[in-house]
Amino acid sequence: TVVTRSSVPLLRVTTVYRPSDAMKPLFRARGATDGRAFLDEAQVLAILEAHVAAVSAGGGAEGGGGGQSSHSAWVLDPLLSDALFRGGEAAKDPQAGAASMPPKEVRRRFLKRLEQWTRVSGGALEKPMHARGEPPKVVLTTEQRRGHSVTCVAELAAYSIDPYTAARELAGVCGATANVEEEALKSGVQKRVVSVQGLWDRSITEWLAAKHGLPPSCVENRAAAMKGPGHAQKKEKKATNVRRA
Repeated sequence: TVVTRSSVPLLRVTTVYRPSDAMKPLFRARGATDGRAFLDEAQVLAILEAHVAAVSAGGGAEGGGGGQSSHSAWVLDPLLSDALFRGGEAAKDPQAGAASMPPKEVRRRFLKRLEQWTRVSGGALEKPMHARGEPPKVVLTTEQRRGHSVTCVAELAAYSIDPYTAARELAGVCGATANVEEEALKSGVQKRVVSVQGLWDRSITEWLAAKHGLPPSCVENRAAAMKGPGHAQKKEKKATNVRRA
């Protein structure tokens, strides 16, 4: 997912991979010796197809190989078979031990066996960050305090968004009082949550996208998931000060 706004830093959220332990011998045989390197889908499939081509050309696991195999079924040599089936639930797969398999199915299984990570780069981040599985979320919740609704915005630090600046900007965007609540956690870390008077979860989600380029995959709107009135911003209620840069 790529979200762009003029004058807004680009935030890029992509899926990347690392080989699992069972797959590392195949990667090393193809020259990809750094098992901690992050690779995109095109890179890991290129390694797979280079291996298949080497085996097809008679070079075996260590061979240089020729062109990519054009066979309707790819031979599952020991390294590729281990990459697809060794360890875990895959070892119980009825296809474990098969001598060959259609290329489309090999690619699908190969990608499924990789460690999947999410890379987030750009925006206010000084350097890319990687998270196993899904990206970290900015969390939106709503609460009732002394008879009044409050929208809370937590985990802004995950994307290097300053909560005090966010509070000032959201006060203008929503036309409501906003401040930062601080809480010292047992770990010694200071947790800072922006609170905005009223129900503003949709407007804040739009602001996060327009101002910081956060796609929906990086925002968890718990208020919108709650049933019944009084939890989330009404559709007809709009923050007229939300501006697209």
